[in-house]
Amino acid sequence: MIITVASGKGGVGKTTVTANLGVALAKLGKKVLLIDGDISMANLGIIFNLEKKKPSLHDVLAGECDVKEAIYRHRSGVYILPTSLSIEGYKKSDLDLFPEVVSEVADNYDYVLIDAPAGLNRDMAIHLAVADKVLIVTTPELFSISDGLKIKQSSIMAGTPIMGVVLNRTGRDFGEMGVEEIEMILEEKIICKIPEDENIRNATLKRMSVIEYAPKSPAAVAHMELALKILGSYVDIHRIEDVYREGFLERIKRLLWRFIR
Repeated sequence: MIITVASGKGGVGKTTVTANLGVALAKLGKKVLLIDGDISMANLGIIFNLEKKKPSLHDVLAGECDVKEAIYRHRSGVYILPTSLSIEGYKKSDLDLFPEVVSEVADNYDYVLIDAPAGLNRDMAIHLAVADKVLIVTTPELFSISDGLKIKQSSIMAGTPIMGVVLNRTGRDFGEMGVEEIEMILEEKIICKIPEDENIRNATLKRMSVIEYAPKSPAAVAHMELALKILGSYVDIHRIEDVYREGFLERIKRLLWRFIR
């Protein structure tokens, strides 16, 4: 499944949601590819310390290398197609090739998450059209929600269904809008609330996902819950640790089985 993670404006935490959701899905046993689709203002690679890797998506979109040469496996378990920070790389990239690049590798993964550029422009239209579903990231402020509504409308025009809305950075302000009010405006379901958590910032500074940096933190648990919902599995947020334990026990069982044989 190809999921474009989109937001109407910058600063809502779209890139960190993409990164941490990808790691969460990988922890749950899925093969995940993260694509830094913002070819002009790339940020996803920074979280994984891959922003200087060569080749990158810029080189792929310039026709200088095969896409598989620009995909890297990270220690967290996810695969990443990063975009460089180079202005020259951006200038030589042909975004019209992007759908072809995605379709070439999508079947090799359970999930492909595209970190789309913020705002509404031609680049965003391509990212919405290439996806199977769109995940909208917003914060509980009126302007952010208004811009999220524009993303929804653009997704409808592209013929791509909305998977749901992630309400990010909650709990910062007593005056923030409530879930019911936001759902009424967007006419979409909020499938996950991710709280404001300093561990996100600290993890980014360490070039890590928050799931690696602080796996029991509120933000890490929320991203695991989001991953479970996307997989179609519900589990109580307080039982997330059971998921890790079950995964560990399964690995032990496999090792024991090999030994017995």
